Amino acid sequence: MDKTKQKFFNDYLEIITFFIFLLMLVVIYVPSVIWEEEDAYKDESRFRMQSVYNIENFYNILVGEYEEDGLKALRLVNAVRDSLTADSLFLGEQSVKLSGEEFLVNIPNGFDVEYDTTFGLRRVAKETVVDTTVTVLMLTEDGVEDTVYGQKKNLSNTLSDPLFVKVVNENTFERVETVSYFNKRFKKERDPEYNFVALPDSSQFNCPLTDEPYIIEISPNSVRVSSPIRSYRDNRYGFFALKTRSHGYIIDGTRSWDN
Repeated sequence: MDKTKQKFFNDYLEIITFFIFLLMLVVIYVPSVIWEEEDAYKDESRFRMQSVYNIENFYNILVGEYEEDGLKALRLVNAVRDSLTADSLFLGEQSVKLSGEEFLVNIPNGFDVEYDTTFGLRRVAKETVVDTTVTVLMLTEDGVEDTVYGQKKNLSNTLSDPLFVKVVNENTFERVETVSYFNKRFKKERDPEYNFVALPDSSQFNCPLTDEPYIIEISPNSVRVSSPIRSYRDNRYGFFALKTRSHGYIIDGTRSWDN
């Protein structure tokens, strides 16, 4: 084989090797991206099913039964929460009118707190807090000077004390504090006083992957919320596909994916 043919053959092998390498990357990378997407849809769908079940549960607390029309249950539960926002004494047996329909409800004490902690996602974060301490000279009842330490934010009370002598020193330092808060998972409420919690809305009743409504099945003293998916396939990049089956169900608070 002459040098020209040898060079052509080597170049051809390099090209083939390069494309094989690219193909291997695609075969390894693309499926992992699709699997992550499948998991993201599954997690979001299960979160929404839990929200739908929670709405049905709150409706049952108010009315004493479940409602097959999830959106009706949603409107009533949110309306009661809004009423409690306006009037904290809106408790016990009450009448609520929505879209021309009257609902007789029994609102237990603490309903608003349970609603807020259910639909607001609790998060934990670390914050840097700046504190200033002061060293103060005070007189005792015997007339003896004594050194007292306290926070500067409380200094005004000390200054008005007849036994106060003077501020000796101030020290500022930083500390890290763990705080908890409620994340706004759904649509933010309009009332700024209650913006730490979020109102669930109608979007929670549809599967994020297919946009089909969740299946709500009612039987005496029981409710089941199920994924509308039986089998799903969406082709990606010609050779791959996003595939999934049912995301599960919840029966009376018991979740299929916990088993």
